[in-house]
Amino acid sequence: MDAKKYLLLSVLVTLGACGGETTSQPAVVVQPVATELTVAATGELIASESLPVALPPGIRMGFNIAWMAPEFSEVKRGDVVARFDETQIAQTRRSTATAVAKSDFKLADISRVGALEQVRIDHESERVDGERDITETFANVDQRLLSRNEVIDALSDVDYLNVDAAFLEWQWETFDQRTQAERAAIQSEQEGEREKLAKQDQALSMMELRSPADGTFVYASTPWGAKLGKGKRVFPGMPVGLLPVRGKVRVKLFVAEADAVGLGVDQPVRFRLDAVPEQQFAATVTSVSAVATPRKRGEPQKFFTVEAEIASIDADLMRVGSKLRGEIVTGALRDAIVVPTQAVFAEADATFVYVDGNGGPQRRIIEIGARGPDVLEVESGLNPGERVLLVAPSNGG
Repeated sequence: MDAKKYLLLSVLVTLGACGGETTSQPAVVVQPVATELTVAATGELIASESLPVALPPGIRMGFNIAWMAPEFSEVKRGDVVARFDETQIAQTRRSTATAVAKSDFKLADISRVGALEQVRIDHESERVDGERDITETFANVDQRLLSRNEVIDALSDVDYLNVDAAFLEWQWETFDQRTQAERAAIQSEQEGEREKLAKQDQALSMMELRSPADGTFVYASTPWGAKLGKGKRVFPGMPVGLLPVRGKVRVKLFVAEADAVGLGVDQPVRFRLDAVPEQQFAATVTSVSAVATPRKRGEPQKFFTVEAEIASIDADLMRVGSKLRGEIVTGALRDAIVVPTQAVFAEADATFVYVDGNGGPQRRIIEIGARGPDVLEVESGLNPGERVLLVAPSNGG
């Protein structure tokens, strides 16, 4: 008999037979039973093999999902399964295109300013050459005809004009070099903007994501387990959805942290699909998460995630996303005395129960063996037929 059913029957029998010297508090009469220790779980079927539906790699840019086809909808090759918001990309592209146009104006301005600069240097050179000829002629006049100051001024003018001519000659000789340096700097900046523009044009051409094959479209998940959907941000190469291969499914179960007692790999699993609750299927645990985590961000309750391999897959019934309920068999006992978890108490290093007998409830130290969420195996400390209280006596025993 199943331990839970046995214990429930024991409680009902005990409550109905209370009298004499025993307490009227609820209790169970313990007897050796064969039982399974099980853990309840809920979950769904997930793909064990699938074809990813993702944006092509090669462009480092994020995309905001604006629309996705309904999850678990049947799609054909080439059908649009997701659309992305182009607002931000289009706005950035306009700014980039403006920067490219400004660079064109700068390059044209360099050519215009360069031509004017050449004319200026030519005119300045002609002026300096003319003034230098006049000044040198004046300086070569018989110095006896000029005052000392006039001679000094004339010689100074010649030196200044020589320096001025040399500077103009340097400007002319380095004109092309300076102009090319300015042009190269602008062209380099423009090339960077053109590369941005090309990437933005490529991004705008990717605003619709199409299915690569026929199949059932399933939403992909973020690294922290949340399903993708409208408003989520994805990057090229990152799956937006999946096309599961027919018949390639496995069980994903969630076990509440408080109930996760004795979970381990290779344990049997029994489950029923919500769509066909009358039919039971079998699986075997393949992995158990190391820590319990909330199923959704912000939720206080935590769950262990368990995955299991299905013994026999019915491809017609077992579809990705199908909800299910199951139980994991964490242990099997033969001729074992078991008590409800609520009847066991602990204090310091001692584990004990309250045994109801002649003279009232007595505290009894016990040793615990196998554990389940609802029942515990008592390896020593209890004898068959003894009544164990489900709650502590009011006087503390």
